[in-house]
Amino acid sequence: MTRSLSRIAALLMAAFIATAPAPSTAQSAQETAFVMGLMESMNALSIRFNREVCGYVLRHSNGAYSSTKASWGGQASCASLPVEDGFVVASSWHTHAAWDPAYDGEVPSIQDVEGDMRMGVNGWVGTPGGRLWFVEGQTGNIRQVCGRGCLPVDQSFGDEDFGPVGESYTLDGLYARFGRNR
Repeated sequence: MTRSLSRIAALLMAAFIATAPAPSTAQSAQETAFVMGLMESMNALSIRFNREVCGYVLRHSNGAYSSTKASWGGQASCASLPVEDGFVVASSWHTHAAWDPAYDGEVPSIQDVEGDMRMGVNGWVGTPGGRLWFVEGQTGNIRQVCGRGCLPVDQSFGDEDFGPVGESYTLDGLYARFGRNR
């Protein structure tokens, strides 16, 4: 990353931390339904343009949910725009772009989970195989909300080239899957 892009990313992160929400809680049925609708459209666009898309789910005082403006990233990264004052962040969301046979994109990455944990928010991740994952921002535990094909699928998607995809993982389980030490 160039020096100016690094500086912009740091400024965006600092702006977000200044508006960080209270500790994360489990998702509600209403939030899940909202995210499913959001991710159906975002996953299709992400696959089509082979770019990650990300944002935040906002919870309003009347119980309704909305999303921040979508932020477009690269093939393997995305930085959400800062949240305006007065909004409560319920969770983060992002997609994993198009299928890449060299990258295990069917599970949230270690960086995805650790980023949500640092910010103290839950997260949602859509994959090129059409899976939707929920990341518990306090514990780092992740689980599939719905499996392969529940969201739009990249037509180039291969079988689970990196081994079977589990229904759930801990952060330590992700480290093991990616062959890394914590």
